[in-house]
Amino acid sequence: MTNMVQLKQEELIKSRGYRATIKAAYNLFTDNYKVILKHIWPYALVLALITGVFVLNQFRVYGQPSLSVVNIITGFALMVLVFAADLAFTGRLMMLLNQQSLSWNILRALKASLWLLFLITIISIIVSLIGVAINHFTTPSDATAGIPQTDPMILMQQQQMAYFKTMGIVTLVGIVFVLLLLPIVYIIMQYFVEIKTRFHQIFFKGWKTGMKHWGYLFITLLVVGILLSVVITIISLPLIILFTAYGISLQGVIQGDEAGLPSYFHFLAYGVSVVVYFVYYIMIIFALFVAYYIYGSIKAKEQEKENFMTVES
Repeated sequence: MTNMVQLKQEELIKSRGYRATIKAAYNLFTDNYKVILKHIWPYALVLALITGVFVLNQFRVYGQPSLSVVNIITGFALMVLVFAADLAFTGRLMMLLNQQSLSWNILRALKASLWLLFLITIISIIVSLIGVAINHFTTPSDATAGIPQTDPMILMQQQQMAYFKTMGIVTLVGIVFVLLLLPIVYIIMQYFVEIKTRFHQIFFKGWKTGMKHWGYLFITLLVVGILLSVVITIISLPLIILFTAYGISLQGVIQGDEAGLPSYFHFLAYGVSVVVYFVYYIMIIFALFVAYYIYGSIKAKEQEKENFMTVES
């Protein structure tokens, strides 16, 4: 079993604002970056290697007129490999925070991922049903009454308006559900840190607790999301340029032109992909550290509230 490593870190259970939370996560990363990279880089590299293959395969399939069974199976197999590598990466990283074994953390990561997938599936079904209902009521059977069948433009405009209205409402409903799911960040980190917990036992209470601190969760995740998006976009520029060139070449091939790309293009694209994804996964470590201190801050605030109520009573 891999030796346990104790990171130098600030007190976890401490009430913090969003700035202090982000700063604590930044300090945890920068104060221990050598130790973190020493133990994480093999997992991040394997994940980047597999992700690079997966993405390039998707672009290859995109250029084909129809999907074959082989392409579907290949894409699914690569997706499973990416998922497995991500579980190992997450498990190894969480070992640095909770001092549990790699297998223990991988199993927790798997269970948390399955629960999250279950929630997303339920929400997707609900949003889809809402979309179907809205589409049904906004385009009743008599919607085209009085419109001459010889005037398809009016009918087309009405159909387009109904479609955009449905998509707009469905998008808003989806955003609301996403915002309501913000407490999942607190729940999942609690699941990893409090080693005797079970996900289904802490979910509803954790969601209720997280909703009490929704504003803190939202502003912290928003700021971190903006910061990481800017950095990742800059890092990804070489990959964006390569994939844009590939897309333009692909369109030309579809129209009958020659590819116009050098023979080593795919090797170059894969190499750049691996580097970009490796850096991306290292950046994700910082985001997980932010979630770690979000959990600690909410936990501290809840304890302070309980202590205050105890004193008052």
